Amino acid sequence: MTALSWAVVLLFIAFGLHLVLWRICLPRRQTKALLGIFLGVLVAAPLCSTAIAEFCPALSRCLPEGVTDWLRIALLHISVTLAYMITYSAIEADSPSLVMVMAIANAGPDGMDAKEFEATLNDDLLIRPRVTDLITDKMAYREGDRYKLTRKGLLFANIFVHYRRLLKAAKGG
Repeated sequence: MTALSWAVVLLFIAFGLHLVLWRICLPRRQTKALLGIFLGVLVAAPLCSTAIAEFCPALSRCLPEGVTDWLRIALLHISVTLAYMITYSAIEADSPSLVMVMAIANAGPDGMDAKEFEATLNDDLLIRPRVTDLITDKMAYREGDRYKLTRKGLLFANIFVHYRRLLKAAKGG
């Protein structure tokens, strides 16, 4: 099998484990759990392939050969894993734009009254879940009546601040 085929097989195994584990118990820190599953499958693969080669030599010709094959597999696996994690965040929590579009769509062909729209889309729906996620992921904490960034949150925020500065992007969304 080619490195591409093995990378795809490992991704399907990781995705299958992801589905099974989410059905059993939804993890509190989902992104971290996803990373653990997908990277765990990647780390376990060479170990399993060695065991398969020892116990069933006939299958050894189908296994990846050498470090070069495993590096190719790892490169694709990690790239797809990171892309999936970014995509998964859109599933995990609805974006404000998606919430707005869905509210208007659910109102039907007559649309939604502006006051009803503003009343429906409040801080409880748009802001608080994201603040809770920041606290859960240890990027922020609450001190009295203030929210403050942790070191991890500050490092993460600085990535975007410096990137926007590099692009000379205007402030705002």
